[in-house]
Amino acid sequence: MLATLAQGGPLPWPEQLERVELFARQELHAQGAGASHVYFPTSALVVLIQTLAGGAEAPVALVGNDGLVGVAAFMGTGLETNRAVVLQPGWAWRLPASAVHIGGPDGVPLVRAAVGHLLSLTSQISQTAFCQQHHNIEQRLARWLLTALDRLPGQEVAIDLPELAPLLGVTAEVLAPVAKRLGAQGALVCEPGRVVVPNCKLLRSFSCGCQAHAPGMGH
Repeated sequence: MLATLAQGGPLPWPEQLERVELFARQELHAQGAGASHVYFPTSALVVLIQTLAGGAEAPVALVGNDGLVGVAAFMGTGLETNRAVVLQPGWAWRLPASAVHIGGPDGVPLVRAAVGHLLSLTSQISQTAFCQQHHNIEQRLARWLLTALDRLPGQEVAIDLPELAPLLGVTAEVLAPVAKRLGAQGALVCEPGRVVVPNCKLLRSFSCGCQAHAPGMGH
């Protein structure tokens, strides 16, 4: 996202960007609240969570080095529509939300980049909803890992299967044999604290196909 913004010339806030470390389960902003900062992840992975009626929560999208967290600041709305929680620890560039000014011609590239990111998020959210309804667990697991790796450097996701299971809408007991089966095929390796994907092309053969239509696909 920062690279896209820099194509139009120098970034408007070079002095206010700071590189920060993000930690697992750190909440970056709450649903229905204003974000104090905008984050541009580089090696961290953030999950966007929608709180439903009754307090139930549903993960709806992932954000990594493809985009930003705190998009409301760029849209002038002020309030975030979901909760943002760090899934994989890592690094990000952080910008005070108060530094984002979208008025005037200088704000056009910012709004354009934010709209592009929103379109990508909307596509990911709709594909996730469709995938949950129509595809089996093996396909959903492969798709989720590919979606995560598209937004991370390297070939691994720092997550345990018990943490990953609720993101797929299943229990750890249901997910474990599916992951074991994919592991036996050489599509992934489950280790304590991480899932390694040695061959994304092979893993994609087990996916549902939703991933093939997702923007920002890098693997």
